[in-house]
Amino acid sequence: MIDPERSRRGRSNRRRGNDWERTLAAELAGRRVGQYGAPADVLTPLLAIQAKCGLAYPERLDRWLRAIPRTGGRLPVLIVGDAPGPGYRRRALVVMELGDFRDLHGEVGGVR
Repeated sequence: MIDPERSRRGRSNRRRGNDWERTLAAELAGRRVGQYGAPADVLTPLLAIQAKCGLAYPERLDRWLRAIPRTGGRLPVLIVGDAPGPGYRRRALVVMELGDFRDLHGEVGGVR
């Protein structure tokens, strides 16, 4: 038996994710392709973007990023890496606000 409440939540979550993909595509002048089963959700000539929405937001990363002062026209960027030990390559992620990224790269897309 299908639980109507679970079914409604699933549709709402899917709609929220689709809305987020559309928003990103418009904001970064890209093209949304996630609905076709592509591994990326949005494509621009420069970027292949996988969009996630509704996850546990990384408050710690956000707090660290917001603590970096905006001085001299510099944009705050947080780089987080691991310490894998001998024989393993370090992994690292670059974190910045979406608006700063968009402003830095201008129209990264142009694909419609």
